[in-house]
Amino acid sequence: MPTSSRRPAAGALLRVCAALAALLAGCAREAPDVHEARLAAERYVDALAHKDLKQIRARSTCVASYQSLKGGNVLQVGDVHHVTVATIDSLARAAGEEHQRADSAMVVAPDSLRDQLVQRAIMIAKLHFVYRSAIRAIALSRPDSLLGSDAVLDTRTLRVRVRYAGEAVGPRAIDKEVILRLIRAPRGQWIAFSFYSKEGDPRPERV
Repeated sequence: MPTSSRRPAAGALLRVCAALAALLAGCAREAPDVHEARLAAERYVDALAHKDLKQIRARSTCVASYQSLKGGNVLQVGDVHHVTVATIDSLARAAGEEHQRADSAMVVAPDSLRDQLVQRAIMIAKLHFVYRSAIRAIALSRPDSLLGSDAVLDTRTLRVRVRYAGEAVGPRAIDKEVILRLIRAPRGQWIAFSFYSKEGDPRPERV
């Protein structure tokens, strides 16, 4: 092979190696806190895939349909946010009151508006449940400690791709993106408190 042909090939190989090295270095530089959240999410999804009820209860307070779930992987770990116990309590109370109002409005609504109000009531019910799940997750994150209302919690939102397969799904497996939310008490472990499809996520505030 002529020398002039070898040089471009060698240069291309070096560029590929450099890009691979940069990618591996980026993975290695993942902050310990981010890695912990990723690991907690992976273990939770693995527990769902294996139908391990003991691990599911130890790692989450949310409800997830897992009968056809076969596995998943974390696509992105969101930035950490900080919120106090008092704020979550307040959000849960407000969502509960809004839930009651939405249910009442749905009952007396004319037929022309009922479908719209039903969907709104469902979304608010999800939101209320998310906040209540977050409150339960605080105790699960650090069961040996009773936190005061001013205690500061960490939360993260993760994008996760999960695979569903089996008789209930059909002949082909289906991959769906899910929004998983984690919460952690000071010196506690990350606990899952919200697990919804990207389209069905109620988008809670502050968490």
